[in-house]
Amino acid sequence: MTIKEIAKLANVSLGTVDRVIHDRGKVSPKTKKKVLEILERVDYRPNIYARGLVLNRSYTIAALVPSFESGEYWEIPQQGITKGAQDLKQFGIVVELFEFDQNSPDSFVAQTQKVIDLKPDGVILAPVINFEAVKFTIKLKELKIPFTLIDSDIPNSNALCFIGQDAYQSGKLAAKLLKSEIKGMGSILTISIKNNENHNKTLQKRIEGFKDYFLESDDFDQVSLREFDINQRSSDWEGLLQQVCSVENTTGIYVPSSKVHYVAEVIERLKLDIKLVGNDLIEQNVFYLEKGVINYVIGQRPENQGNFALDTFYKHLVLKSRIEKEKKYLPLDIITKENLQYYNEMKTN
Repeated sequence: MTIKEIAKLANVSLGTVDRVIHDRGKVSPKTKKKVLEILERVDYRPNIYARGLVLNRSYTIAALVPSFESGEYWEIPQQGITKGAQDLKQFGIVVELFEFDQNSPDSFVAQTQKVIDLKPDGVILAPVINFEAVKFTIKLKELKIPFTLIDSDIPNSNALCFIGQDAYQSGKLAAKLLKSEIKGMGSILTISIKNNENHNKTLQKRIEGFKDYFLESDDFDQVSLREFDINQRSSDWEGLLQQVCSVENTTGIYVPSSKVHYVAEVIERLKLDIKLVGNDLIEQNVFYLEKGVINYVIGQRPENQGNFALDTFYKHLVLKSRIEKEKKYLPLDIITKENLQYYNEMKTN
């Protein structure tokens, strides 16, 4: 359906429909609502760049991402990839999803071989198993297959782009928030909850930024920092986590991942007076943020990772545009109990 037909249905001008589609200019809320309802009903997809463009082929993009259980972090980036694929299918872009167990290097390697056998025109890669991911990017370069990185970066990988959070600055922001909550006094813990022995560069960078913030503070001598790793594959990991959270004189805890809800559960159950900061707005974290057990969640809008990665391939493959190698950092959102509802609204709209 054309914009002209939509304008006729809504009984508005072409310019009004154009402003609603591109979210620019002033349109009354009532008119905007009416136009958006029609756009949704007719499943309108703007064809701005493709006007006059004759597509004589399709482009296959392989997305290699971690598998997940419902409600876990990786569900959100995959939803973004799926939505982006739907938006770009009219331009001949087809996305094939490949999932791997992020706790198994063997699973990752097996899936990389499937990606190579597909001979895709591009690859979206979440390099959470760093060592094997580096080897895979080298192979992609040899095969002249362009790739983008999401969530975690690999320096000097020659990727078309990296899309994700600035992990180092995320850690510094967490430290600043926690320091303000504890009034600069007491013992602060960083707790990394893992279920593998692989090095996650994103978590490492967050912890590095967190520690550097305190090291650069004038009153660093009033705060003690302690770092703990909890391996979920250990049979007594829950008891160990409880023991760590109960360390005497602990005033604040930072969990540099989406698994902060495990610590929140312990704090609530033991009725501990500890300020808590973590990452990622997943359902379990929202639950404890609403109750005030988690004081801050640092969000990164992971649903945009796949969208932006696919847009890069659209420009590179369909429009034949020159892509400047870049890092596209997503915003560092500070989410609290008080402003949570607005982020929930963003996710549903």
